[in-house]
Amino acid sequence: MDVSILNEDILTQKEVAKKLRTSRTGLHDMVKAGEFVPPIRIGIRRVGWLVSDVDKWLNNRIAERRGGAV
Repeated sequence: MDVSILNEDILTQKEVAKKLRTSRTGLHDMVKAGEFVPPIRIGIRRVGWLVSDVDKWLNNRIAERRGGAV
């Protein structure tokens, strides 16, 4: 396992939804439709997202809007 991942912060579903300005249901729907990065399992009933994955996705969306690619 990459050590850098072990040192990275993990965002909860609620935190990611807030960052994307959507609901938790909206986030779930985006993941299910393949429109957002899937979460990692951090417990039996708990998932989270690496901060770098969320930031990369957001940066790609911004680049698409501006007509470029990251």
